[in-house]
Order: sequence, then structure tokens, then C-alpha cells
Amino acid sequence: MDSKSIIFVCRNQIELLPPILNSIFILSELGHSISVISTYIEDDLQKLLNKKYNVKFYLMGKIVRGKNLYVTLKNNILFRLFAINKIKLLSSSCDIFWISGVGTALSLYNTKYIKKIKYIFSCHELYDHSLINRCVVKKFMQHSFLNVVPEINRAYIYKYWFKLKKTPFVLPNKTTSIYENFSDLKNKNYDKKASEILGEIRKLAKGRKIVLYQGGISKNKRDISNVVIAIKKLYHEFYFVLMGKKSNYVDELKTLSPELFHIDYIPFPFHLKITETADIGILSYEDSRLNNIYCAPNKMYEYSMFGLPMLGNEVLGLIFTIGAAKAGLCVDFNSVDNIISALQELHNNYKVYSINSSKFYSSIDMHNLHIKLLNNCNIKII
Repeated sequence: MDSKSIIFVCRNQIELLPPILNSIFILSELGHSISVISTYIEDDLQKLLNKKYNVKFYLMGKIVRGKNLYVTLKNNILFRLFAINKIKLLSSSCDIFWISGVGTALSLYNTKYIKKIKYIFSCHELYDHSLINRCVVKKFMQHSFLNVVPEINRAYIYKYWFKLKKTPFVLPNKTTSIYENFSDLKNKNYDKKASEILGEIRKLAKGRKIVLYQGGISKNKRDISNVVIAIKKLYHEFYFVLMGKKSNYVDELKTLSPELFHIDYIPFPFHLKITETADIGILSYEDSRLNNIYCAPNKMYEYSMFGLPMLGNEVLGLIFTIGAAKAGLCVDFNSVDNIISALQELHNNYKVYSINSSKFYSSIDMHNLHIKLLNNCNIKII
């Protein structure tokens, strides 16, 4: 096997970007020499990747995010100086860099040295709502060797917006290798926390099907209030679990259904212990932005990894994935009655939807996609 040197550059904490962490695992498994320039990664993940695949890390240190504009600018400047120094140091032994996300691109923006290196640029969102981010993405996409996005409509939109010669490569946000290595991850705190939570959920569910929503909890962006009301009306069949960072919206949802069980943020990938025990997964995206209409959720694959039938609202990113695969149903979340009917359909034909969910997950070969991706960069695997 012809091993190549690939260096990931990522300003964000690595596990906050599961698709990038997954690519690091997969490319390591394919025999490539992987290094990471970043701010921080949890010790357990760093030790596992270093011990099992000899992944090398160049870490600036954990940063405080989002306090104010001064902190943001300071973080950008510090990472810019750190990353450029490491890129210069390592460029002679690197076949290709992988620059991850608009945050990283913003830190490295207008850096003359970046134009001198061969790089892949991965863009995880469609910035139809942010002119600044779109300008940054445009600059990096127009100078990259290959662009990577998680959804096909986003690929063609970016190609049209920026008049790209080549359509960005579509690499779905499917988590694979991380979970396959999950048993090697040791974290007593999270393992104990997950076990305690699961024990409590099973006790409260009393044999009912567990309906899980995981991810960002926001009334403006992901309104699930009607789902909560519907599940309350179906009290005897379903028990609702909400997993994500605490917010005022959680309190609002609890006023609709006091029985609702909320789990605060559990870091990736340890939250998958909760996902694994659920029965049905919920997805919700408001349709005021193209980024949400053409959504590319990690949790779609995290649910289907365990064969969970899914219930989503009617946005194209869900209709043409889980809906088309009959891995679940997409209905109007403005109607409680529609949600009730969909949940009853999933309950009554659970095995069929569960099998289709597993098939949907298995239909995407992430290792083969990474081979194709690198071959697009003339980096041959074999």
C-alpha cells in the first residue's frame, strides 16, 4: 500500500466535528500517515489514535469560544500564527493538507502561504445566510485542489455560486470508524454517567418505545414542540428523551410535557451509548435557509447505525434521504395529528422501518468514498 502523508488543519476541537474525526480514523485505517494541527482533542481520543494508528498531533491548547468579539479575534490570531508556523514546518513532508471548516479558513484567510500548498477544503455548512462566511469559503474553494461538502445539492449550489470548474466532492456525514473503535475508548466519567442515565430512562419508560431527539435544542431553528405534544397524547406507547445542551427552550418543552426526560450535553462519541438504546429518532429543521432545507445531519446516520426508524419534518434534505429510503417518515411538524399518525405508523410497522434504516446506513461505503476522494487529488491508495 502506498502510504501518503495527510495533515488535517482544524481550529475547532476535533470531536466537535465528527465528520473530520471520522475521516482521520478512516484514512488511518487505509494506511496513510495522518497528522493533525488543531487546538485541542480529548485525551482518550488522542491516545487511541496515537497508539493504534500513530496519528501525530500538534495542538495549540484549548480555547474559550464565543465570549465576545475580542476573544474571537484573539483566538483567530493565535491559531493563525500557530497553524501557519506548523504548516511551514511540515509542508516539505506532506502530500496534501486538509483544511477543515470556515472557522479554520477564517483564521488562515488572506495568507499568501496557503496559496502555495496543495490542500483539500471541507465546508460543513451552506452559508446562504452569512455574507462574510460565504466570502471566506469562496476564496478557499477557488484555490483548493478539491472541495468537500456533505450533501449533493450544496455541492451544485457552491459550484454555481463560485463558478467552480469542478463540482465539490460529496462526503456524507456518516459516522463509521469511530463507533467501530468505541470499545477502545476509556472514559470512566462518561461511561458511568451514561449507565446511570440509561438505568433511569428504562425505569421511567416502563417498556414504552423510547423516542429520542439529540442535537441542538432551539425553538427558532429546530422546533419540536408539536412532537412533544404528540408523544404526550400517545403516553401509553412512547416515552420522549431529549439529549442536548440545556436551554430555556428545554424548560418550555417541559411545561408541555413534564414527563419529558432531558439529558445534558454528552461529548461525542459517548452520547452514542444513549442513541443505541432508543427506538425512534427525531430530526427537525426549519426551512427559512437553504442550509436547513438541504440539511446534512450527523444524527441521521447515528440513528440509522442502530436501525432506528426516523421521524423528520418536510425538508428536502430529509425527504430525499430517510424518506426515499423508507427508513422513516417525513411529515408536516406544524400538525400534531400528522405527527401522531406517523408515530403510530412507525410503531405498527416497526420492523420494516428498522430494517430499511439499517439498509440506509449500510448503503454508503465511507472507506470507498475516501479512496475516491483521494484519487480525485491524484493521491492513489493502492
